[in-house]
Amino acid sequence: MTTEAFNAREFRDALSSFATGVTVVTCLDANGEPVGATASSFNSVSMDPPLILWSITKTAYSADAFINAKHFVVNVLGADQTDMSNKFARSGTDKFADVEVEKGIGGVPMLPGTITCFECEAWATYDGGDHEIIVGQVKAMRSTAGSGLVFYRGAYATAEAIPTLAPVETNDVSHFIDNYLLYYLTRATHQMGDAFHQLVADDGLTTKEWRVLACLYNENSMSLAELAKRTMVDQTTLLELALGLQKHDMARVQQLDTGTKLTGTAAGQQRVVHLIADCQKAEQSALEGLDTDAAETLKAMLQRIISNTD
Repeated sequence: MTTEAFNAREFRDALSSFATGVTVVTCLDANGEPVGATASSFNSVSMDPPLILWSITKTAYSADAFINAKHFVVNVLGADQTDMSNKFARSGTDKFADVEVEKGIGGVPMLPGTITCFECEAWATYDGGDHEIIVGQVKAMRSTAGSGLVFYRGAYATAEAIPTLAPVETNDVSHFIDNYLLYYLTRATHQMGDAFHQLVADDGLTTKEWRVLACLYNENSMSLAELAKRTMVDQTTLLELALGLQKHDMARVQQLDTGTKLTGTAAGQQRVVHLIADCQKAEQSALEGLDTDAAETLKAMLQRIISNTD
C-alpha cells in the first residue's frame, strides 16, 4: 500500500492501530428519555475553558438526540466494564434496563462503576463528513483510581505502564514463553481476530452477536447451554442477546420442556453472509503456507484440546 492511495478497509485498519479509551456518552432526548452510546472518539480540546469532544455517526439512531442535547455526560469505562460497553453499543434494546444510574448535569444519567465522568454543557457541533463532531464544556467531573478500558485493533485491551527500570542482562536466551502452548494459541487468536473483529464492529454488530449468528448460520438449532459453550458467552447474557436478535427476526427463541432452544433464521443468515466470506478469507490468509492436510490436522488437534479441557 502506498501513502497516496488506500481503500476504506485499509483506512479503518490503520486507524485501529491507535489505541483509544472506551466511553459511554449519555444525554436526554427531546422527550426527556435517557439515551446512551458507546464511543471511542472522545478527546480533549482545551484547558481554558475546559473543553472536550467526541463524534457520532450521522446515521446513528441516537444522533439527533445528541446533536440537539443541551447537556451530556462522558462516562469513561473501567477495564472490567466490557459488558457495559457492549450493552450501549447494541441497537434496538433498552440500554438502561437493570442499570442503576445517578442524575448528573441537566438530569443526564451517569453510569455506575466508571473511573471518570465528565458532566458537560453543549458548546458547539461541527460537520465531520459522515460524523457530527460534538464539543462540550466540562462543568463538573469526578474521577477515581483504576485501569481504563482500551480498544485496540478491533479488540478490548487494558493499558499498563511501561517499566522504566533497565532490563536485567542475562546470557540465557531460552524463555519459558517460547515453549508454552497457551502463548501461541492466544497470540494466534489475537492476531487472526483483530482485523476481522474490526470488520464486524464496522458492520454494526458486537463480537458476541456475530458469534451467535455464525453458530446459528444455515438456520441451525442449539440449546442455550450448547450455544453458550460455542460462543463463550454466559447463558444469562446470551439469552438477553438472543431475545434482542429475535426482535429483528434474526433468531428464534423457544422455551421447551427440555430447556431453551435457539434457532437461526433466514434473516439472521442474510445479516452475516458477507461476514462469513470475510471470515473464510481471514482463515485462508492465516493458513498460508500450509497444505490442506496440515490445516485439517491443525483443526483436529485444536478440537482435541477443546475436548480435553471442556
